[in-house]
Amino acid sequence: SDGGKSTDIDCHRAKVGAFSNAVLSMDMNDPYQAPIMKLEGINKQWMGPRVDPAGAVRTALNRKGLADAGRSNRFGTKIRAFSSSAASFGGGERVAVLGAGVSGLQTVRAMRAKGFDVTAYDPNPSVGGLWRQNYLSYGVQVPRQLYEFPDLDFSEVEVGAYPSGAEVQKYIERYVDHFNLGDSIALNTSVSKVSQNEDGSWSVKIKRSDGKEEDNHFDKIVVATGLYSSKNPSLPAWASGETASEFNGEILHSSQVLKAEQVTGKKVVVVGNGKSAVDLAVASSNAGADSVTLLSRNAHWPTPRKIADLIPFQHVFLSRLGQNLVIGLTGPLPGCSPAHSSVWHSIGQYIMPPIFKVVELLFAAQFKNVTGPTSPFNKVGVVEDFYGYAQVLDYSLRDKVKSGEVDWKVGAIESFESDGAMLADGNKVSADLIVCGTGFQKDYSIFDSATVEKLNVESDGLWLFNHTIPSEVDNLAFVGSELAVISNITGYGLQAAWLSKLWAGEINANKQDMESEVNEMKEWKRKWMPNTPSRSSLVLLHQIHWYDRIMRDIGLKASRKSNLLSEWFMPCESKDYHGVLTTLEEKK
Repeated sequence: SDGGKSTDIDCHRAKVGAFSNAVLSMDMNDPYQAPIMKLEGINKQWMGPRVDPAGAVRTALNRKGLADAGRSNRFGTKIRAFSSSAASFGGGERVAVLGAGVSGLQTVRAMRAKGFDVTAYDPNPSVGGLWRQNYLSYGVQVPRQLYEFPDLDFSEVEVGAYPSGAEVQKYIERYVDHFNLGDSIALNTSVSKVSQNEDGSWSVKIKRSDGKEEDNHFDKIVVATGLYSSKNPSLPAWASGETASEFNGEILHSSQVLKAEQVTGKKVVVVGNGKSAVDLAVASSNAGADSVTLLSRNAHWPTPRKIADLIPFQHVFLSRLGQNLVIGLTGPLPGCSPAHSSVWHSIGQYIMPPIFKVVELLFAAQFKNVTGPTSPFNKVGVVEDFYGYAQVLDYSLRDKVKSGEVDWKVGAIESFESDGAMLADGNKVSADLIVCGTGFQKDYSIFDSATVEKLNVESDGLWLFNHTIPSEVDNLAFVGSELAVISNITGYGLQAAWLSKLWAGEINANKQDMESEVNEMKEWKRKWMPNTPSRSSLVLLHQIHWYDRIMRDIGLKASRKSNLLSEWFMPCESKDYHGVLTTLEEKK
């Protein structure tokens, strides 16, 4: 016997052969395989060695199905279970991230940078969250420069353009590749139960696409499933049961309307007045629907992309000057705004209402909706309404209504007939298809009952310290799931950076201070924001001061522009926070 050396040599040769076959079978014309080949120097011209050649080796083996069974990447193949090398720089506590959308991916990056051994779980076959697949014609309602990862330019889209959903998805996939996050992502893997143990750690039950279940142990949990999840659509009571049984047509949630063929030639009724409802009403008309009715319970304010058709909205509402005008009306953001903001509010609360009334008249005039049942003018304030039903729109709906291609009604469905719906006012709307653009609801049932009780979810949402930490539950955080800012993708990255430093022990927060700030936030929001299920999560037009707080906490400058004039009069953009996540690695 040679002590097993022959077996080792044979095993080594088998691995080398498998690797060679995997690489040689790759295709330079395949847009997914070409980058891997180029990184390994397989090209018409030899390219220099890359920093982490093992990553491409694993990928090549994965494509041949020769790596260990484990995680699935966006190609639908397997990625070997692998702890990030970054874990060697820190304590290596295990962190599970639920979700691999824009919040989950940035959380993975931030946690790895601070030395945590992190795994993100997502039930879908690719990263991206809601951007993988959504309703017909979905896209971003802010321009590209407000929807970028701070450390990766959205080069696929021109500055000022409003990216489509497909463009955002490609950009997200590029982010994963650029920062080599794939080894920390387990796709085609759902989390079915999360239970806290007596020592504060967590037991996580996962289920893979092949039906296999397994139990895992983690020190900390981050929920990064986003504000909107197609798993939990919010549907009116009449959408199911006896009320809908008389109707011969279809009733779908907006997230189920994916193709133009679903609406072409049909009498479509879209219920709602948020962005998805407006988008689908317009898209249905463009797709050749026989008729389109937009049915809204109440009138709400849209914000035009350009104010007075001249000034991009972000120059007014997302500059420090604009934010302070809002603070004059609403008051400062607790725990975030500087002390002098309260002095300004004591004066501004009397000055700003007539100024915003002029803004409302301007907006109503721009959308040619000054009077009538669909006009919000003199019914609800524009700032207050924005915090319940925020939307930034072009003139597509306005023009469709004017031309008669979309019939916009204010009303509510009360019952059904075989060929349509009866409204509360007694009028009938003919329909073959009713689409509910009525949003999504939160679901915390994934947690054990004791944790759910401690979370204490109220009718207006889950109240968290800094919109991130539940004061009564240790080792649990929410990134992106309970925070609504205008530049969501940037806000979630900053939130992830803050959380990573908090859990690394670089930010101090005691339970008493956390509870005090949460109570102050509740009191402030409940004074003036609409009572919606998402009220707890809303920051929106106060986002700059929330960003400032994050910057101060993690030890970086709050002012991000090159000079005072730009700081006050130019909009806050994603690029202003370039390098924030990179500093996490520099300050281990």
